[in-house]
Amino acid sequence: MKLKSIVAAVGLCLASVSLAHASDKTIYLTFDDGPIDATLGLLDALKDANIKATFFINAFHMYGEGDENEVLATVALQRLLDDGHILANHSYDHMLHNCTDGVQSGAAYCNQVGLWPVKSYQDAATDFTYFVTNTAKVAELIPNAASYPNNKMTKLARLPYTNGWRVTSKLKGDGLCATSDTVPPWDPAFACTAETSTNSSQVAVQIQNMLAESDYKIFGWDFDWGPENWGVAFPAETMADGVELVNKINQVINTCAPTTMNPLNSRTPNLDCSDGLHDGKVVILTHDFLFENAHRGQGATINLPKIKRFVEEAQRQGYRFDTLDNYAPAWQDQHDYQQPDFVSYQDKIYSLVQAHFSQSNWQPSQTPALWKNEK
Repeated sequence: MKLKSIVAAVGLCLASVSLAHASDKTIYLTFDDGPIDATLGLLDALKDANIKATFFINAFHMYGEGDENEVLATVALQRLLDDGHILANHSYDHMLHNCTDGVQSGAAYCNQVGLWPVKSYQDAATDFTYFVTNTAKVAELIPNAASYPNNKMTKLARLPYTNGWRVTSKLKGDGLCATSDTVPPWDPAFACTAETSTNSSQVAVQIQNMLAESDYKIFGWDFDWGPENWGVAFPAETMADGVELVNKINQVINTCAPTTMNPLNSRTPNLDCSDGLHDGKVVILTHDFLFENAHRGQGATINLPKIKRFVEEAQRQGYRFDTLDNYAPAWQDQHDYQQPDFVSYQDKIYSLVQAHFSQSNWQPSQTPALWKNEK
C-alpha cells in the first residue's frame, strides 16, 4: 500500500510540474485596425477555436472614414464586447490626419499615395488627443461601452505602426525607426538607426510616455502574423498556417524578439526584457483586414480556418491563450508569492517586493511593503 501511495504521489507531482510547464507558455493573439466588416468573421472563428483575443481598434471605421469594407463596423464592435474579447486603443484614425498634402488627408488619400508611415507623428500634444477621441467616439455610437469590464480603451494601447512597450519600469522600449520623415520604411532609400532614429518616431516616444503617465500599458508585439509576401497581387493568401506558424513562434519565445526583429521599422532595439515578465510569452500581431475576401485576396476563405488549426496545434505543443489585460496573472488571496512574481490588480501591474502568503486584506494597492506598482 505504501508503494502504491508513493507512486500515486509522484504521479500527481509530475502532473503538477507538467501543468505548470504548460502554463509557462502563453500566446496573446492581437488584432489591429478594426472594427471592419471582416471582424464579424474573425469573431466566429475565435468562438469556434474557444479563445479570446485583444483588439486594438480605430473608431473611425465606425464612421465610414477608414476606406475599408466597414458598413458593419459598429455591429462588429458591439459583438466584440458582447463576446468578451478585450477592446483596446489604437488611436481614432491610425494617425492618418498626418498623412496630408496640406489639402487632402485621411485614409482614402493615404491609400492613394501610399505614404502611411511617413511623418505619422508630428505633434505629441495633438496626436495624443486621438487616443482620447477614440474612446469618446466609441461611446457616441455605443453609449454603454464603458460599462463592459472587457473595455480597456483607457488602459491598454498600441501606437499605430510602432512596436513600442510601456509595461513595467524595465519592460519598456521604443520603435525608434518605426516611421519615417521622408520615404516609406520599405524604400531602399530609408536610412535609420537606433542612434539617429527619426523625428516622427521620437514624437511617438513622447506619446507613449504621455499614455503611460495616464496609466496606460502600451504593448508592441513579438511576432507579426502577416503575409509572407506583401509584393504579390494577393498578399493575404500567403500567411503561415498551423504547424508552420507554431514552429515560427517556438523560434522567438524567450528571445526578447522585438530587439532583433525584421524589418527594421518593426524593431524595438532598446526593449529591456530582464525583469522576467516577458518570459514565456508571445504577443502576436495580425490585422482584421487579412481575414476578408477583398482586394488583398481570399482572406476569409483561406485564413479564417487557419485560426482554429493554429490554436489546436499551439495547445498541443503546450501553449495557452490569454488576453493582454492578463499579461501578469490576476492577484489571488491565499497564494504563496515568491520572487520574481508579478500580478495584475485593478488594471495595474505590480512586482513582488517581499515573499509572502497572501491574505484577503493584503491587496497590492494597499500593501506597498509587499508590492510595487510598476509604471
